[in-house]
Amino acid sequence: MSKSIAVTSERLGRIVEEAASEVYVFGADDFHFRLVNKGARENLGYSAEEMSRLTPWDLKPRIGQADFMILIAPLLSGEIDRLDFDTTHRRKDGSEYNVSVKLQLFDGGDDQVFYAAIQDTTEYRRVEEELRNTARRLDGILDNTTMAVFLMDDRQHCVFMNRAAEKLTGYLFEETVGRPLHDVIHHTHPDGTPFPLAECAIDRAFPERAGTQGEEVFVHKDGSFYPVAFTASPIYGGGSTVVGTVLEARDISEDKRNEEARSLLMHEVDHRARNLLAIVQSLVRLTRAEDMDSYRDVLAGRIDALARAQTSLASRRWEGGRLHDVVREELEALCPKEAVEAQGPEIQLSPEQVQPLSMLLHELATNASKYGACSRTAGRISVTWTIADRQATIAWRETGGPPIAAPLREGFGSSLQASMARQLGGSLTRDWNMPGLSVTITFPLDL
Repeated sequence: MSKSIAVTSERLGRIVEEAASEVYVFGADDFHFRLVNKGARENLGYSAEEMSRLTPWDLKPRIGQADFMILIAPLLSGEIDRLDFDTTHRRKDGSEYNVSVKLQLFDGGDDQVFYAAIQDTTEYRRVEEELRNTARRLDGILDNTTMAVFLMDDRQHCVFMNRAAEKLTGYLFEETVGRPLHDVIHHTHPDGTPFPLAECAIDRAFPERAGTQGEEVFVHKDGSFYPVAFTASPIYGGGSTVVGTVLEARDISEDKRNEEARSLLMHEVDHRARNLLAIVQSLVRLTRAEDMDSYRDVLAGRIDALARAQTSLASRRWEGGRLHDVVREELEALCPKEAVEAQGPEIQLSPEQVQPLSMLLHELATNASKYGACSRTAGRISVTWTIADRQATIAWRETGGPPIAAPLREGFGSSLQASMARQLGGSLTRDWNMPGLSVTITFPLDL
């Protein structure tokens, strides 16, 4: 061998010896290691002499000799020039580490050798597993959050949708691939006119490099429109380069309905409060009595009747009430329970009917308690009702009371009764003939 070749070989040997990768050379005949560089020896914990007595499968706890021969068969047959695979090496102390192997076969005439460059991938595998765990956790969070999340690239094409986004839009992620997200779920105004991408506030987050938020109307896969609250923010890559947009959206249909219901409720409360105050003012102004004590008792009774009507409505969430309940509540407040008979078919009153009917029955019960049937032990009141032609007819009959006669003039109580009948949209008639007062009330029903 010439001096120059010897020098070159020596230099190559030093390069291999100091290489960052683990380098192994073993014969194709006996498979014993002929060369193992310093990095490999130090990692494994073996000396060069100890390595010369070992074979590749001695280092690989997961691959035996038979499996190794099957693995390298394509190299021996010439089917491939290089074999790449991942496996595990075991050190002298029994610990293990992950490796990536690049194996080649070199033919030196009568002598064939395998050259293996091996990279310790333990740290890489650890980092890779951490990234996988992080990705799994992130996927778990995104798939379980109720907020719809979309990721768009620099073309505004959707590259990710979580489950909430699929549920919100009606589209599977696969159905949006290759199309701008705007063209899928935001292409049309609620009035049916086209909605160009250039006019979309959401998509301006990308070119303008600024986050934006607000409310918009999306188009569901089934063609229906629904309101959403959204936040759109640019995604930055290296430096200040914007590479896409992240969009968060939430269906606010229920919020809108609740807002409308609150507005309607506040309007209704305002209307009812004004109406109630107007009635109380009328009661205070028009109630007549012989003295202050009588005035107080009469006024308090009428306000109590009004309060009972309000309480009854409130307990039913202002959805009206049953006629039987209204009759029972007003009569039991002033007349002995055993003196009253009330019966009739099931009738559901509207909220607008409960209050005037309660006041009307209160006036009749007050008169009966003071001057009519309930002022005598033997007195009785019968309240019955029927339905015909979408109208309710209530018949009030008193018996067993003192002798009666038609009043010489109408008092406020009678005027109030007539007023309440008008509020019901019906009529009221009174009959003062014996054996006692008879009143008939007729009003239409909302069937």
